[in-house]
Amino acid sequence: MKSHYSIEDFDYFLESNATQEEKEKMQNHLTECENCRKKYEILRSIGDYLETEEKVDELLTERLVGTLNKNRYTKKRRKKKATGLGILKPAFSVFLIAVFAWLAFSMGMKFDFLRNNPADQQQDNMTITQGTEKPDITQTPPEKKEITLTLYFPNLNADCVVPEERLVEVYNDAQLERIIFEELMKGPEESGKTAVIPQGSRLLSGETIDGVCRLNLSSEFVDNNPGGTAFESVLINSIVNSLTELSYVEKVQFLIEGEKREVYTHAVFDLPFERNEDFIKSPDDTSEAIEIKIRELGKRTLEALRDRDMEWLSSVIHPDKNLRFSPYTYVNIDTDLVFTAEEVKTLLKSDKVYNWGKYDGSGEDIELTFEEYFSKFVYDKDFLNAEEEAYNRYIARGNTLNNIFEVYPEAKMMEYYFSGFDPKYEGFDWESLKLVFEEKDGIWYLVGIVHDGWTI
Repeated sequence: MKSHYSIEDFDYFLESNATQEEKEKMQNHLTECENCRKKYEILRSIGDYLETEEKVDELLTERLVGTLNKNRYTKKRRKKKATGLGILKPAFSVFLIAVFAWLAFSMGMKFDFLRNNPADQQQDNMTITQGTEKPDITQTPPEKKEITLTLYFPNLNADCVVPEERLVEVYNDAQLERIIFEELMKGPEESGKTAVIPQGSRLLSGETIDGVCRLNLSSEFVDNNPGGTAFESVLINSIVNSLTELSYVEKVQFLIEGEKREVYTHAVFDLPFERNEDFIKSPDDTSEAIEIKIRELGKRTLEALRDRDMEWLSSVIHPDKNLRFSPYTYVNIDTDLVFTAEEVKTLLKSDKVYNWGKYDGSGEDIELTFEEYFSKFVYDKDFLNAEEEAYNRYIARGNTLNNIFEVYPEAKMMEYYFSGFDPKYEGFDWESLKLVFEEKDGIWYLVGIVHDGWTI
């Protein structure tokens, strides 16, 4: 009958207490006996694991100790009921012995470790292990950066778009096309501009391929627009000019719910849009800013006329077109007199009589010195405190043709108006003075002084 090695034999062998002859004998036996070989491999694996395991698993130890106690109780019962085990098959008996032996061996190793390492040391060991071998790894958040965007918003009159630089913080991998559209939706931060993206609009997707940025927008982009060709112009130019600030964007193709749309409401909308530099104005060149400039310049000019400050007046006369004097609202380019800035400086001191045209009604020649003409057809009323003033539009309506904007198509005009002076004339004695300005190299100059009043 083949005998098998016991757990004690394996333990003796694993602790290297065996002689060389005993080792060779056991090696030969393990080669022939599969049962002992399996038990030996289990014990050696458990030993290797416990030698490398530094953490104390209290739950595992508790269960192993319990298993050991149960194993001891089982052994006591086995002595009393030895005959009962005789009916078990030999293979099953070997299996049970191997399992109990493995549990006992494991428990012993762990029990020795627990005895030599109190609970507080175990906790310290666990803390050290967690801090050195298995650190708490937290995900590094994506990096951000600050960039400066140039956005374009409509001016208050909706006749141009005005640039606005904005510093924004974005992730390194952010899609700039989407960032620009979202910033446009927020509206301007500076005064003198208005928001333009229709309420409820959503950017469904956006990508730039071969220089063409394809913006796929929700239906609200069209449905919620306030209407009008002026709005469409500033809307399209606001988005297109903002996106083409990106070096890789040359054109913008609009899509609504993934489809091209033939027209927005009036404007052709199915083709890619290019940048429109002509629609861009600096903050100082918007219509609102220009109006402020002209109103201020008009007031200062009236002060000079009131004070007869010809030196200052000459400083604002157009360097190329000079200054034309028109006695009536119809500007006659053939007969109205024109003077240079240098000539204006000394006109009040001159006794020379000029022909300024013809009187309305009588048709007689207007032959006056400059001082006489000035007193009758320039500052004959206190226009600085006029009853009404208007920018770039007519107030007075007589029976004489107003052709100022035909003669000065690029001009801006201020009109200063009195509705009348003597009640008995019932308003037929109204008068106004019109100052006409034109721009050159960013500076506005005086080109015309037009007197107006009731004529027969």
